[in-house]
Amino acid sequence: MENSTTINPTDLRAVAEQAALKAGVLLRQKWDQPREYSRKGFRDFVTDADLASQFIITQEIQRHFPDHGFITEEVGAMLAKEMPAGETQRISNSDTNFLAGVIYDPMRDELFSAAVNAGSTLNGEIIQVSSTLTLDKALVGMDWSREPEKRQSMIESISRFAHQVHTIRATGSAALALAWVAAGRLDVYANLVIGPWDVAAAKVIIQEAGGFVSGLGGQPWSLSETGCIASNGQLHSSFLELAQISE
Repeated sequence: MENSTTINPTDLRAVAEQAALKAGVLLRQKWDQPREYSRKGFRDFVTDADLASQFIITQEIQRHFPDHGFITEEVGAMLAKEMPAGETQRISNSDTNFLAGVIYDPMRDELFSAAVNAGSTLNGEIIQVSSTLTLDKALVGMDWSREPEKRQSMIESISRFAHQVHTIRATGSAALALAWVAAGRLDVYANLVIGPWDVAAAKVIIQEAGGFVSGLGGQPWSLSETGCIASNGQLHSSFLELAQISE
């Protein structure tokens, strides 16, 4: 969420937690039901559950903060208040402060949450990144891009670090994998093409848990970045040097 001198980050966190939990109820209800879906692009689909849960989240946040806009993954009639493209670009190019973040796994009932200077929690219990110091003991998470050339770039990068780390896992959910970095379940996570909606909340959660999130070149992650590397902080430089991941 964008910086505001009039809003307490813990208040933002509380509303975001409430919104995520409400959306999670719907997602659990829809889990075993037939899906309605449409294709957004190559290897890219959106379901009725995606749209409905996003609507719940944006409605709940706007109920508490009516002036807030949204940068969301899905667009359409079920969006409470989409931020205009020009405004999104302005924020992407500014020094945005991330004040609170929430990631919820409804099927495991795990709520990852953080607010600036208030620490990170999992279901209310404090979490921290791992203490792994060397790559040979590191559990590395990654996800595949949709574009063939980006997949090839990841394959080439994996060939450089695969034999130097403990193991590699493709998680299938970028936001959840990033939350696992904060909880110490993964030591490093890499993704060549990722949306800001996948990283923004995780950035706060990981940083408050003691880790670091960067762009592919090692610079602090911002909304304009197209990829990200997240780690416990101790392994960041050594992983970047070994993986040689590029845009």
